[in-house]
Amino acid sequence: MRTFADQAVIAIENARLLGELQARTRDLEESLEYQTATSDVLNVISRSTADVQPVLDTLIETATRLCSADGGGITIREGEVYRYVAATPAVAADAEFWETLRQRAIVPGRDSVAGRVALEGRVVHVADVSADPDYALPEAVAAGQRTILGVPLLREGAVLGTINLPRRRVEPFTERQIELVRTFADQAVIAIENARLLSELRQRTRDLEESLEYQTATSDVLNVISRSTADVQPVLDTVAETACRLCGADVGAISIREGEVYRYVSAFALDAEYWAIRRQRTVVPGRETLAGRVLLEGRVVHVADILADPDYSWPENVASGRRTILGVPLLREATVIGTIGLARKRVEPFTERQIELVRTFADQAVIAIENARLLGEIRQRQAELRVTFDNMGDGVAMFDAEQRLAAWNRNFQQLLDLPDALLAARPSIADYIRHLATHGEYGEVDVDAEVRRLLEVAGTQYSTERTRPDGRVVEVRANPVPGGGVVINYSDITERKRAEAEIRAARDAAETALADLRRAQDRLIQSEKMASLGQLTAGIAHEIKNPLNFVNNFAGLSVELLDELKETAAPAIAGLAEDERADVDEIVAMLTGNLEKIAEHGRRADGIVKSMLEHSRGVSGERRAVDLNALVEEALNLAYHGARAQDASFNITLERDLDPAAAPIELAPQEMTRVFLNLFGNGFYAATERARGNGEAGYRPTLQVSTRDLGGDVEIRVRDNGTGIPPEIRDRLFQPFFTTKPTGEGTGLGLSISYDIVTQQHGGSIAVDSEPGEFTEFTIRLPRSRQATMTGKTP
Repeated sequence: MRTFADQAVIAIENARLLGELQARTRDLEESLEYQTATSDVLNVISRSTADVQPVLDTLIETATRLCSADGGGITIREGEVYRYVAATPAVAADAEFWETLRQRAIVPGRDSVAGRVALEGRVVHVADVSADPDYALPEAVAAGQRTILGVPLLREGAVLGTINLPRRRVEPFTERQIELVRTFADQAVIAIENARLLSELRQRTRDLEESLEYQTATSDVLNVISRSTADVQPVLDTVAETACRLCGADVGAISIREGEVYRYVSAFALDAEYWAIRRQRTVVPGRETLAGRVLLEGRVVHVADILADPDYSWPENVASGRRTILGVPLLREATVIGTIGLARKRVEPFTERQIELVRTFADQAVIAIENARLLGEIRQRQAELRVTFDNMGDGVAMFDAEQRLAAWNRNFQQLLDLPDALLAARPSIADYIRHLATHGEYGEVDVDAEVRRLLEVAGTQYSTERTRPDGRVVEVRANPVPGGGVVINYSDITERKRAEAEIRAARDAAETALADLRRAQDRLIQSEKMASLGQLTAGIAHEIKNPLNFVNNFAGLSVELLDELKETAAPAIAGLAEDERADVDEIVAMLTGNLEKIAEHGRRADGIVKSMLEHSRGVSGERRAVDLNALVEEALNLAYHGARAQDASFNITLERDLDPAAAPIELAPQEMTRVFLNLFGNGFYAATERARGNGEAGYRPTLQVSTRDLGGDVEIRVRDNGTGIPPEIRDRLFQPFFTTKPTGEGTGLGLSISYDIVTQQHGGSIAVDSEPGEFTEFTIRLPRSRQATMTGKTP
């Protein structure tokens, strides 16, 4: 039994393998058929590079056969619509149906498969058109079409056309069949593109040949122009002959303006008798002739048939059989200076390229006419310039590209005392410079070295002044000439230099006087301001001083009286109850504390009043020469020990960098000591506050003091590593009564007094730089000169 089972399995497996083999054989046969069909289509494409119709016919016939379709057609885009251009023989055989398809314009939309493909740009497969509500092509329905396949012809995403395959049965196409039609669509696009490119190539070849002919003709005209700079007639004759030949015209003529009218000056292919008549005829603007119409309208005039033009009335042209005529204006700055006329003895309008060519010839004729006119003007101007050149006030010499003297005027020779023999030899720049150097023009110099030096700048633009041996001052200006060479101008500026020196001296004196006047005015204004402020401050301080003295005196007296009262009432108080004695003691203690507070704040107010009085009196003090380093050292020690006396726990690191080369400076030592004490005290306070405020690990309060001798000034810098000053209040530091310290710890007058001492009394400057939380640095600069001190400089 097992043997029979094994044999049955073998039989089943053989049958399965035979089935697979037969299926693969059919697939291979179908693939071979597809490959053969594709190869046939490619062969047709290779043979039909210019004509795409055989390719399309082969494609649709092959696709219909291989896909078992009942017919088929190909559409190609024409503008915004698509039209059928190829169909299978079965479809084309039905002449009426094929003609209907050819005439139908298919627009992108959903009412047909081709329109749907054009709209969506993808394959459209309708299994049954009778079940498609959007399908509305009546002839397809009438022909019994059911299943339809549409495949787009795509080039760079654009739909160039469609391949459409219908079946008269409901039988959808397979994926392999759809993929095959896609391949045929790609081949159709290649064939269409090849035909288009070949057509463009042939057209471009024709255009290039025509352009080459036109360029050659244009070059010939330009060569004639270059050879005939003074005589314009050869140019006009060449233009007339070339325009007729290249444009296929029978005759041609050119007219030029003479005064208020125009006359013909050149013609081609005109008989002698007719040309004689033309030369004598004057042309005026009007519509009865070609040239007159061009002159009237100032543009190209193209008449396809003069017999159909009611305005044209030149009888000899009509009699000669001319039909199509072309007129082109010669324009210079929008003004018509002439015309070019071409005529054909047949009705054949000129092409746009021919008209453009004649326009080019017109421009070249204008260039030739303009060249001849300009040449005449140039010759006239040369004579005028020669007279002007010789009568110029400056001396002028021109050296050519070979660096030889080419032209000069009379003043050049006279100004430099040059001999006639030297100029007649037309020397080189080197010989010219050598002549000047050997005759002392540049002073006592090494002649060869001077020649080499001046030759290095001979071809560049430069300007210089020098004094000649006779004492006159000359200005020399050199300007290179495009293409080589240089023009040198010599101007006698002796009188101008003398006048400039006088003007400069007068200007300097006026500027000095103006500066002195402004400084005096600034000092007066500042003095008036300070005097007014001092008077106001002194008045206020004196008025406050008297009641303040009473407050301080009575506060002290009240403390003494309270002590006496406590002694006198002590026996009576001792007899009171314990709680009553406590109340009395508490009241007495409160009164004592209040009086002490009154005395404390009275002393503070007295200090403010004293500072106000000092500020109102301004700065004073005897000036004398002092050792700045010693003065700074003394003030620093005084400030440090004063701070230690007020607070035994105060400690700060002092760093000194005093310039040992600093020479003594004249100043008021008592006043500058006040400045240093104020700055040192502020630095001590800021560093101590930072140490108390944030408790930074490793922070060490430090004050740095440095001096520098800057020659005309001395500089003192005071830098602390304290709390710093915010930018928004930095500009207010030197204002009176402004302080950054808490109430009761500063009067706000220290920096204001210091500012006045430095700037007003010593004419120096004081500036501040700070970074909040990092440092504050004050920089003082004091001038050494007495005059600078008196100017009252401000920072």
